[in-house]
Amino acid sequence: MSQIVIDGVKYKVWTPKDEEKQFHPMIKEHAKEIFGEDSLYFDVKQKIVSKTGIGSIPDGYVISFSKPFQWFIVEGELSSHPLYDHIVKQLNKFMSGIKNPDSQKEILDTLYDEITKNFTLEAYVRQMIEFKEIHRFLSDLIAKPPKVVVIIEEKSDEVKEACENLKIEPIIVEFKTFVRENAENVHAHLFEPIYAIEKISEERKKEEKVTGPRRPLPEHYESYVKMLAWVDENTRNIAEQLTDNIGYKLKDVLPLTSGRYLCFYKGEPSTKSIFAAFLLTKKYLKVRIRTDPRTLRDPNRLLKEKVYRGWFFKQGQEREFTMTNKDQIDYAMELIKHSYALAEK
Repeated sequence: MSQIVIDGVKYKVWTPKDEEKQFHPMIKEHAKEIFGEDSLYFDVKQKIVSKTGIGSIPDGYVISFSKPFQWFIVEGELSSHPLYDHIVKQLNKFMSGIKNPDSQKEILDTLYDEITKNFTLEAYVRQMIEFKEIHRFLSDLIAKPPKVVVIIEEKSDEVKEACENLKIEPIIVEFKTFVRENAENVHAHLFEPIYAIEKISEERKKEEKVTGPRRPLPEHYESYVKMLAWVDENTRNIAEQLTDNIGYKLKDVLPLTSGRYLCFYKGEPSTKSIFAAFLLTKKYLKVRIRTDPRTLRDPNRLLKEKVYRGWFFKQGQEREFTMTNKDQIDYAMELIKHSYALAEK
């Protein structure tokens, strides 16, 4: 059974038993972390019906107000369900139904009512769309094809295979939950945000246009644990000692793996609380942090000049430094403390 250890406290993996009462509320609670801070999750059960009358009800809808504006149909699933029978049929019904102008209008009216019945929410949306008319904005948005997102607690081979048989390629988000030992009401969640999944997908598509289809990724790319076993001993020691230093010297640190990366959060994981990310290579460790050029102090010039565009961090400048020996750990901690101070709980 998988487990994580945070400041010496063990968390074990926990699987929801009830999709409606346990899993869906967690998706709603962490929707902004999954879809981005500039998103709204609509917990409405608006049926999508095709022209021939075949219908299905998604678990929710999301609008992302980060440009370019997008909307999502959300389906939360447990891997214990009959995936072929449920996911394939359900998602194909969504895509058939969303072509129906009547279904589009019903979704538009439902979301418009949800927004305008709350004065604060309406004011927020008006600001995000630069004070354009909300109904017209929604009409233009919903006329575009949505992205379909499947959120599931375990992304098994069966899940991937089921989704390969769909008319469209959904975004699959694995949303794992861990509970604290002897205090199971305390949760930690492990997932990769939508913007990170989409960024990786876009990078691969661009690369394939130039170089052709990619070869399968090597096995050690499957997880951070496998990456750590693959790197040379010196790199492994640097990564492990720096991880220990972060845990000992900073408060409320939550380290979570995301694919082949290790990310560090100040408290609950979100795009605002992440303050460091480890990227392993065979012979050195790369560390990404968020920086503020007004307060940053880097006399040894360890940080690269390049500023990355929101790969891990959506606030502040994202920059990187490389570590090749343990003597760099104390200095690296000063840079990481700078990033930690910028992160929000």
